[in-house]
Amino acid sequence: MTYWIDILDQALIFAIFALSLNLLLGYAGQVSIAQAAFGAIGGYTAGYLGQKYGWAFVPGVALGTVLAAALGFIVSLPALWLSNEFLILLTLAVQTIVIIVLTSIAALGGLQGLAELPLASLFGSELLRPEDFLRLLVPAALLVFLLMRRIGGSPMGRVLRGIRDDQLATQSLGKNVFLHKSQVFVIAAGFAGFAGALLAYYNGVVAPGLYGFDQSMAIIVMVVIGGSGNFYGSLIGAAFVVGANPFFDKVVHLNPEKGSLARLLAYGVALVLVLRWRPQGILPEGATPRTLLRRLRRADRGQEPAPGVARPTPPTVEHADGEAPVALEAVALTKSFGGIHAVKDLSFALERGRITGLIGPNGAGKTTVFNLLTGAIKPDGGAVFLNGAEVTGQPVHRLARAGIVRSFQGVRVYPKLTALENVMMGVRGQRGERLTRVLAPAPLGPGERRTRDRAMEHLGFVGLDGQAGTPAGAMAFGEQKLIALARVLATEAEVLLLDEPASGIDKRWVDRMVELIAQLPGAGFTVCIVEHNLNFIDRLAQKICFMQDGAVRSEGTMAELREQEGLQEVYFGTAL
Repeated sequence: MTYWIDILDQALIFAIFALSLNLLLGYAGQVSIAQAAFGAIGGYTAGYLGQKYGWAFVPGVALGTVLAAALGFIVSLPALWLSNEFLILLTLAVQTIVIIVLTSIAALGGLQGLAELPLASLFGSELLRPEDFLRLLVPAALLVFLLMRRIGGSPMGRVLRGIRDDQLATQSLGKNVFLHKSQVFVIAAGFAGFAGALLAYYNGVVAPGLYGFDQSMAIIVMVVIGGSGNFYGSLIGAAFVVGANPFFDKVVHLNPEKGSLARLLAYGVALVLVLRWRPQGILPEGATPRTLLRRLRRADRGQEPAPGVARPTPPTVEHADGEAPVALEAVALTKSFGGIHAVKDLSFALERGRITGLIGPNGAGKTTVFNLLTGAIKPDGGAVFLNGAEVTGQPVHRLARAGIVRSFQGVRVYPKLTALENVMMGVRGQRGERLTRVLAPAPLGPGERRTRDRAMEHLGFVGLDGQAGTPAGAMAFGEQKLIALARVLATEAEVLLLDEPASGIDKRWVDRMVELIAQLPGAGFTVCIVEHNLNFIDRLAQKICFMQDGAVRSEGTMAELREQEGLQEVYFGTAL
């Protein structure tokens, strides 16, 4: 019986490792192969202080957790700008370097580590047997599980999932992506350090073998097998992987050295099989053990549904004082990529409370203009003014909060989030996006309800409130276009830049989009539309700017532009 309790204790410790990695990998999409290294920081810190200086169990574990979190913060700084491929290399290097450094310090025991650590004690009771540790590890793992669920279910968790699915789209909604990525790295590293300290005291030794590359791989396997983005899955994955150890010990009878290699090979095979046959893991994102038992496969949606009935008016928002006639102005904007002038001395203005069209042939620089206006790329020259104040080159999320928000030519919805969650991502003033608010004892209920209610209003405006709980990735393309529109409306930004809202949809959806966008000026929005569908632009825009070779060549109504002989030859003659 003691043997199986020992297995359970190990599973609980590694469940904490897996939960920490799942927040980082499953929610934020940040791959790390250094969780065991962060655990080593916690384990070596607690073990050294306990053995050399007589520190008690609890303060030693606490300091190990803090130092691991500090290392996580340091690692997060270069990781903020790395793609996943390079992030894997970075964390692999961290895993290797940490173990090399720790084993090179004589005071930490070198390759042998520190043996005969003092006994862990809690509330005056020493933890001698696996049964004693079980009374500590069950509540510890449960507490970490509940905390991870709280973070994952909070607005912060929703932003992390948005970062995972589409970082630029998340920035464009006013979210500070770099702050969130740094926070989640710190949290994941800190709890890995906590698990590493528990592992050291449980084994009574702290040695490199407890925190090697094979352990980091085992933690990744736990997350992938259990289900990325599902904390219940982390518990199942930890039980599965740790529970496989008796197979190598009791059935195959391998010695520790060969057993370690065999387990590493088995983990690799398991990863390949799961990624090939069930990439979502045992529990997909959003599923619970109960829903898994009751889950039925959904039938194909069939033909794209017809547009539903939209509410007559959008939610009204308050913006600037309305004294200045121009909401957004670009002055002599210039941007080159190598020797190509994508935008050259471009100037134009968006009049407050009106719809402006931006048209031109492919390669004219229209999307580049949107990128310059929203801060996605910095101009080589020129300036951007919002309500008379210069905002040139500010980060995307700051410009979004200031009042400039865009949609994208591709819908760029978050496919794993529901329609409601997609729109909630855009709602301003959400509580709980920051770590300090997530961990605060005050409930998040009222703020979250306000966010949901506001998002439902915008979903209702586009006629999709009846599908609020449907994953966006399972919805028709026309519906995804409407979700994207509702999401930018939810930001309540004064200036909306809509990049080809009618592309890829048929006439019934185009008519719906025209009906909705036409109402936006009356609700307080200033709108600029890039679109190749000239009929769509003609039905909406009071002013149209024609772009060619990176600059605005002419302005006016569609009728006035059609009368210009030069434009007929270069654009209208081939576009109609």
